[in-house]
Amino acid sequence: MNGDERMHGHDDYLWDRSGSVDPEVARLERLLGAYAQADMPRRPRRPTAAQAPFRPRRRWRIAFAAAAVLALCAVGTRTWYQQRLQWDAGRPWQVVAQRGDLRIDGRRTGTRAALAADGLLETGAGTVARLRAAGIGEIAIGEDSRLRLVETRTGRHRLQLQQGSLWARVWAPPGQLGVGVPGAEVLDLGCEFLLEVDADGNGSLAVRSGWVQIETPRREVLVPQGTRVRLRAGGAAGTPYDGGANPRLLAALAAIDARDGDVDAHGDEVRRLVAASRPQDAISLLSLLQAHPSLAEGPLFGRMAQLLPQVPASRAAWDADRDAQLDAWRHALPYPRIKRWWTQWPDVLPARDGKLEALLRTSVRG
Repeated sequence: MNGDERMHGHDDYLWDRSGSVDPEVARLERLLGAYAQADMPRRPRRPTAAQAPFRPRRRWRIAFAAAAVLALCAVGTRTWYQQRLQWDAGRPWQVVAQRGDLRIDGRRTGTRAALAADGLLETGAGTVARLRAAGIGEIAIGEDSRLRLVETRTGRHRLQLQQGSLWARVWAPPGQLGVGVPGAEVLDLGCEFLLEVDADGNGSLAVRSGWVQIETPRREVLVPQGTRVRLRAGGAAGTPYDGGANPRLLAALAAIDARDGDVDAHGDEVRRLVAASRPQDAISLLSLLQAHPSLAEGPLFGRMAQLLPQVPASRAAWDADRDAQLDAWRHALPYPRIKRWWTQWPDVLPARDGKLEALLRTSVRG
């Protein structure tokens, strides 16, 4: 074996101990063997952040925790909502604040008074009283008012405002709160409203949020937020009108209502109404067309089509299906849907006493 072959063999030994052993290498192994490190399992090197494998389990844990929190919130909200609507039959309503001379069933009351079923609450001059409306809201009574709690139970609460002023804010499904006045009944549809009547039934209603329905022996009137309506003795409700309507429109509307809509479709009252109308007055025109369809024969129909141009309208469509045309216009009005009463969630918040007194001092008549 020549020198190159011997060297190659020694090199194999150095790499994998498979070749021949060089004497010098063997001597060095003997001398250094005592200091050799024992074989130990190698610790795997921790990967860097960039090399770290994707861990979907952590994301699933976060998603599961978020879902659990949402589920607990939903359960808690539903429980609170159900408890809010529950009310034992005949359970009294608590008077939570008062100022001035307040009497219940003829007796002067203190600060912890309660109005029982069939009880009569009366306020004197300068008096304001505030009550919890079962668990669904709150009401306030202005001065010189008479209010009777007719019925109270889960799903149905009925009052009778014999005279005076009342403010109510309710967050509950439609129809749970009703306020009777001489000749009519005001039904809450999930809203805030102001009501004022005298002993004969003359007065007015102003809706601040949501909708209110007025039921009279003659008809039903739907009143949306931002609008008002007059009440007349004998159970007659006028036509709703926007809170910013101009005096000319109000005068024409009062003339039409005074005759219960029995006017010439081309007459002076209708023409004055049409000339004074703005887009915000579409609710008045729509209500008149619904209550008195014969008015569509005059300029009222054309003006309604102009105020809501996004809704296709023609006299042929009106003649073929009047209700469908009315529904299309109604859905185009800029008011919340009656069935979405829960969107009026600010109504669940309590009102400030100072605000209530200011509202009740301001007449809602327009």
